[in-house]
Amino acid sequence: MNLFATRRPQHEDVTKIPTPPLQAVALFINFFFPTLALLVVSLRFYLRITLRQVGLDDYLILAALLCSVLMCGPFYMYIKLHYWGWHTVDVPAFDPSPGLWWFYLAQLFYNPVLALVKASVLLFLLRLGGHKTGVRWAIYSLNTFNALQAIGIFLVALLQCLPIHANWDIKAKVDAVCVDNAFHLTISCLTILTDILVLAIPFWIFLGLNMKTPTKLAVIGIFLIGLSVTIISIVRLVSVYKVFYVKPDPNADTYYDISVTLNVVEINLAIISATGPALRPLMRRWFPKWFGGSSGAQYSSGARKYGSNPGYDLQSRINVHYRNDTDNLSHGHNSGIALKGMSRSSKAQHTEIRSISPSGSEEEIMTYNGIMRTTDFRVNYDGETETGGNEKYISRSSSELKEAKEIQPIAI
Repeated sequence: MNLFATRRPQHEDVTKIPTPPLQAVALFINFFFPTLALLVVSLRFYLRITLRQVGLDDYLILAALLCSVLMCGPFYMYIKLHYWGWHTVDVPAFDPSPGLWWFYLAQLFYNPVLALVKASVLLFLLRLGGHKTGVRWAIYSLNTFNALQAIGIFLVALLQCLPIHANWDIKAKVDAVCVDNAFHLTISCLTILTDILVLAIPFWIFLGLNMKTPTKLAVIGIFLIGLSVTIISIVRLVSVYKVFYVKPDPNADTYYDISVTLNVVEINLAIISATGPALRPLMRRWFPKWFGGSSGAQYSSGARKYGSNPGYDLQSRINVHYRNDTDNLSHGHNSGIALKGMSRSSKAQHTEIRSISPSGSEEEIMTYNGIMRTTDFRVNYDGETETGGNEKYISRSSSELKEAKEIQPIAI
């Protein structure tokens, strides 16, 4: 950084440069979207810390946010010193070197963001669908490619011109060795390709699940917010192509343009969209019909009977564990609730039935052994006492029950 500081071209005080309306819009975009991303990520960390579920994917998003925030200052200077948002006829004669120096610095903060966001999303998806072999290996492969691409792009961006000061010094660039302009188009195309591949994984995970359609669409919809980032990346790709390969119109109002802010919008929307799925507990609180953890199957007391043992009214959330040395739990009446046993194998099987996710976590859509079935129900045992007198009910929590067959009537 000292090398950059010693070589930074001198420029006037940017606060004394007038700010026309279109440039004001560009500056607003430059600060608004990082602020919005900061608020969303802060909410994500609040929920994660509350639920005690902070993971590596959260720290990757935090690193991406840090790069985005650090980019704000250099990009502000670039917009001001390069007179973006001005009518060409009003632009004074100026040295582009100071603005290009700040733009070069902004690039170094820009390039890691999308890679960090994708790595965070892929790790998040690994926690959701990692029990599927195909999904797991697809995520490993994408994450490896994403990491190698991020390292390669950063190094090329850092050393895109040698000597380095040729990146902003127009005179030095004449004799410098620089990467071809096709590099910028290539990395943009690779970014869009990996965006599409990452967006395909949630479909792979969720479309095959036995979930209510509104819940399935809502969960997939959260991930599809990232589609807006891909669209912006495509628009940006077209803009980059025009800069390098389309001859400018001599009559065009060249500086009256703020498309450079697409860089800011792109990376911060990526951060926001990657944070969306992690906010599912909050979404479920606000929109329980769409994001609720319940399967919607409820069994109330009364006519519904479970098992054949009389004498007890059991109202609880029950965790039923199937193992090799236990019998399948079944019911004795047609009106009861049948719990289908897991297929037996050499390994212990595990099924959980919960009214809600105990931690409010979106990861508990699935367990390591497949889908977590979520059901809220009540079980009643109706029977007579030994004296044939009044019926009595005793309520017990599920933690007090090892197996239903162990329950015996208590004489009153």
